[in-house]
Amino acid sequence: MSEPADIMDESSCDPGTRLYGRIAEFLYREADLLDSHRYADWFALFAPDIRYDMPVRINEFRARGDGFRDIAFFDENYASLRTRVKRLETDSAWAESPPSRTRHFVSNILASPGPQAGEFAVQSSFMITRTRSDQGYQLFTGKREDVLRSEGEHFKIARRHILVDQTVITNTNLSILF
Repeated sequence: MSEPADIMDESSCDPGTRLYGRIAEFLYREADLLDSHRYADWFALFAPDIRYDMPVRINEFRARGDGFRDIAFFDENYASLRTRVKRLETDSAWAESPPSRTRHFVSNILASPGPQAGEFAVQSSFMITRTRSDQGYQLFTGKREDVLRSEGEHFKIARRHILVDQTVITNTNLSILF
């Protein structure tokens, strides 16, 4: 049986370690930026080679696959995500004028060493509530699969793969950020 990781061991992603705490705090602070409409600060969390996508979920038997297809609600890179964020900060984003009130909840964080040195594969569950004008509220739930890249004392999001639980999204638009 191996010895438990030292609580201060920066090489371990196990819960209780400093590294795990830094990863969890990063995700919580990211949620706060989105809920506070601080989109430029949120965008600064992304690496220039980001791929940010949310494939469409379908209902199918497990034997036929994982329930996702190659089509996506969105599939963004750095430039397209920057354009989306800049638009949200203007009055021409009609779908978000007035802005939605959102609350991003992040939980069930699992972290492990990533595909390259200095990267971490991070999986988390999310729940996002969205309230717009007098339309009541909408709810999104699912899982995010991220690759976080360590850049000194900070992280950058190098990959975000968003897997929503809903097969039918009844919202009038998908202008919020996940």
